[in-house]
Amino acid sequence: MGDGSVRTIPLEGIRWVIGRAADCEVPLRDPTVSRRHLLLERVGDKFHFQDLGGSNPVLLDGKPEQSGVVAVGQTLAIGLTRLSLELRMRPADVAVNGNTTVVLSREVADEEIADRPAADSMAGAATRVLDRIEWSFADLGDLTCTAEPLLNLAINLTGRKRGWIGRFNAHNAIETLAALDLSGREQPPQLPESVLAESRRINRPHLVVTQENGETVDRLLVPLGTGPEGMLLLEEPNAGAPQGQDLLRLAHSLSNVVWHRLQETTERQRLRDEVRRLRFHGSAAHNALLASTRLHDVRQSLRTLAGGDEPVLLVGEDGTELEDLARYVHSESPRRPEPFVAWNAVRVPNWRHERDLFDDRPGGDNVLQRARNGTLFLERFDWLAPTLQERLATTLRERRLAGTPTPALVVSSASAAMTHDGSTAFDWLPHQTIAVPPLRSNPRDILALAELFLSELGTRPDGSPRLLTERAKRVLVTYAWPGNVRELRLILESAAAQANDQPIAPRHLPIALAAEAGAADKPDIPTLEQMERTHIQDVMERTGGNRSKAATILGIANSTLYEKLKRLGLDA
Repeated sequence: MGDGSVRTIPLEGIRWVIGRAADCEVPLRDPTVSRRHLLLERVGDKFHFQDLGGSNPVLLDGKPEQSGVVAVGQTLAIGLTRLSLELRMRPADVAVNGNTTVVLSREVADEEIADRPAADSMAGAATRVLDRIEWSFADLGDLTCTAEPLLNLAINLTGRKRGWIGRFNAHNAIETLAALDLSGREQPPQLPESVLAESRRINRPHLVVTQENGETVDRLLVPLGTGPEGMLLLEEPNAGAPQGQDLLRLAHSLSNVVWHRLQETTERQRLRDEVRRLRFHGSAAHNALLASTRLHDVRQSLRTLAGGDEPVLLVGEDGTELEDLARYVHSESPRRPEPFVAWNAVRVPNWRHERDLFDDRPGGDNVLQRARNGTLFLERFDWLAPTLQERLATTLRERRLAGTPTPALVVSSASAAMTHDGSTAFDWLPHQTIAVPPLRSNPRDILALAELFLSELGTRPDGSPRLLTERAKRVLVTYAWPGNVRELRLILESAAAQANDQPIAPRHLPIALAAEAGAADKPDIPTLEQMERTHIQDVMERTGGNRSKAATILGIANSTLYEKLKRLGLDA
């Protein structure tokens, strides 16, 4: 990072804007980085990058590049910040089976001797270190990133070949956080249901030896949390590995370290999500929504719908604040600590639609999984094939009935009734429709948003605020804005760069925009004779038709006024 810090950021989704702006997917604290400096996009297994026109060039392994593909191990440099990709493998799930299991022996940690000093052994030394460890760790990202090194530590200290860390969800099912196998086996760890149930009941570290399908299995089971809320499983001890009460004392200390660290990471995640929500509330996007008078009724409706489960359909033209409004729904709902995932059907090739939405193979990363219990925004839902629309509606309904984590759905469309191929959309998706008016529907919004966007760009090079001339304002409010708010923002960013230290004038705006506004203005400009006639007529009415008083007010002779009245047809 530009401030000397190191951060690990899990990349969830397929598209990330990196820059200094608060509403970037990856915000940076580096003054040498532009507001929106770099676009990173995942296409299949590759990561493509695009320079968004930052003040400093993008360097790929030290060489300037406008765009390209960055691989694991390569470095992207923007300003003083260095970015590198690290591949984290998805952990294998632990298999809970109901096969016949015979418990041959079980040894539970003796609470009466748990606090005695351990013997002078490796296990004893490790126990003493763990008992005195300070709770200071680097922020590695999500729970999986945290669990992996903790599991590695547990396997090394206990002398085991295989291990697994998992937690229990609201439905008492096991969610794998990390799994590690040094034995060379290809199958995941197996945990009989009877052993798992007894381990939860005992809720203390214990050793259990079982016979399963003719094979003897030696396990160390370490409950995590008070519930317990999780479980640490270690199998296949090496020769000379710690055993007995020494091992169980070590396991007790391990459980404290592992669970404390997982809880700390969970709290960090909660705080990150809250900061993300607050960041949106203070972002330019959120401020723009609040500043818009044409979106007042839309905001009111969305606040009412935010707490429900029924999908919301936003109908509006391209360039309107569709994604910002979807984020607004998420931030106003009870789901705001959970992920917000945006997916645009138009920007993704048609052949990838089904994979992105429904691929649930091992290692798959569909948008439903990433959104979990949060909010999924599907932009241009009408662009999906009707079969995929129907399948999505069915999938959401089935997941909700089965108690599977299911995101709230917000979709957008250019029309409330038709898809791009002419077929009827949304018949199988019960929803609430919200119409988003275009920017041209309220000229007051144009100037309010323009001032907000200019303030977001910062001051001019001389330190003064960025301003619009009156003529430039007239051009903006008379233009039709087919690209809506997105077009307004892009035009102002370009105009501000051209104006430099000067107020933004019509000459800094695109020629076509200024010409269209100029053509509309011409019929409204009165001639000099029309202005003279109107002024004299007004003065005559104010003086009650008294020519002497009118001539005095106009500063001309009575005879001159008489001639003008006659020429302008006002002497009647």
